[in-house]
Amino acid sequence: MYADDTKDKSSYKVVPIISSNPTAGTGAGVMGTIMYHADKTSSPSQAIVSMQYTDTNSYNIFAINKLFFSDDKWQSNTLYTHILNNSSFLINGEDYGFIGTFEPNLEVTIDAALQQFMYLIGQHIYTGAQLFYINQNFKALNQQGEFFLKDNGIESSQRAGGGLTFSYDTRSKKEKFYPTNSIFINLSYNYFPKIFDTKKEFSNILLNARKYLSIGKANDILALQFLGQYCSKETPDGALAALGTRNVIRGFPIGKYKTRYMSAFQSEYRYTIKQSRFRIVPFAGYANLSGGSKGTQTGNRDKDNGNYYSGGIGVHYILEQKHQLDYRVDVVYSSDDEVSIYASLNQAF
Repeated sequence: MYADDTKDKSSYKVVPIISSNPTAGTGAGVMGTIMYHADKTSSPSQAIVSMQYTDTNSYNIFAINKLFFSDDKWQSNTLYTHILNNSSFLINGEDYGFIGTFEPNLEVTIDAALQQFMYLIGQHIYTGAQLFYINQNFKALNQQGEFFLKDNGIESSQRAGGGLTFSYDTRSKKEKFYPTNSIFINLSYNYFPKIFDTKKEFSNILLNARKYLSIGKANDILALQFLGQYCSKETPDGALAALGTRNVIRGFPIGKYKTRYMSAFQSEYRYTIKQSRFRIVPFAGYANLSGGSKGTQTGNRDKDNGNYYSGGIGVHYILEQKHQLDYRVDVVYSSDDEVSIYASLNQAF
């Protein structure tokens, strides 16, 4: 479904979404987005609402609003999500002192909200602040699940925090959703005090650096990203750096591999097929996890330390030419020898 309004230059789309991986199962849902302008001199803004259900009786709902206003002097990013995930996965028993493998079965419920405001203080330079709220509940559905939660120090908790963020962003107003030749770098420091169920204060540093290069035709782009997350000693398991989040190293279930320090790199080449609306997008990613974590419990994540990689290919369809807004279907193969499928709006990064 697609609609344009030439008067206020807003448009909306509704598309199906799918995902399939060995941990969370196979699911389908719907995603809707509207592109709009807060004022005549600002970049286009985007609001997204998505709902999905999988064959493991899991579901997720999320809403995002990325707003540019006052001639791009201000940015606002808002996120809310509710997730119920019934998952199971195979674990190498040798990491736990057992022979063979075992299969934890878990139910995880997450509510999370984020609000961020940023202000332009110089050419391409933004600074601002953000607030978080996260409520996580973990429930073991079998004995192996109970062992997994205990060994990794995973427990239900709610926490809140805030932080400061700085960005260097050379994307033009026309390139916010499909950059060509530009750089985006964001550095954030976040602090979580002893509030709600947080037993000890903790903090983290996030670095997200992206480079976009136009290669070949005008809309053929080589996209590169480095993402690092570095957590303090008392970070609980639910707040550790994790593969799979933020589309980093696609193909790994969120929450399976975590640690205090994550350094990840990924790239993809977005090739437009002749003059059509289709793109072929090969991609690959690599991440190093280190530092382990004992969190606030007796468990540890040292076994997750190491190198991980994945790669695959995507077919993208340009839903809207003006903003080069893509609907993508990605097929991924990971170093866990698992195949996953994702379908969604927008680029992975």
